Amino acid sequence: MSERWIYAQGDFDGACFLYGIVNSYVALTGTRPDFERLCAAIAGMDHPGDLLNPNIGTTGGYDGDMGKLADNIRRALAALGGEGHGAARFNVTRLPGPLSAADIARHLDSASVVLLRYQGASLHSEGMDHWVCAVAAEGESLRVACSVRLRKALDTDEKYAEADFNGRRANDALTPERAYELVAGEAFVITRAPR
Repeated sequence: MSERWIYAQGDFDGACFLYGIVNSYVALTGTRPDFERLCAAIAGMDHPGDLLNPNIGTTGGYDGDMGKLADNIRRALAALGGEGHGAARFNVTRLPGPLSAADIARHLDSASVVLLRYQGASLHSEGMDHWVCAVAAEGESLRVACSVRLRKALDTDEKYAEADFNGRRANDALTPERAYELVAGEAFVITRAPR
């Protein structure tokens, strides 16, 4: 396996929303946050216990509160980027739904990714209710950084790989051949602000 850049979930957490934020940060900055900044990001979140619980996630204290989701994304990215002059700054904009892959693709460029929630099947998984970071569009497919892909590969002895899309890594895809639905209103464009 080549060097891994996409952060992966462990056995006992359902923190795909948190990992989606971290993977968005990595995709936009090309750097990995250190452990202290990651801890600060988690500590600054509302309802961190819900986010870590695989039975709750963003359906608990966040359910239907898109403003709270957006605010927590902003705070987590600020913590990951650090403080002071030269720290990475980000803008977060919610995309109202319903959305298609083409709608998401229009928001993917060299300064932006889309953190989104989908339900259904990806190229490598089935039966998901999951947050991922869309890093690139390829035809009708969205290339995503998925936090459970590594675990699924390890569980099935499948080869794990990360593909490079203009300096951003993807390890899964949402494709028209696999049945999935983008959860309406639960997509956020994250743009790295110019310095």
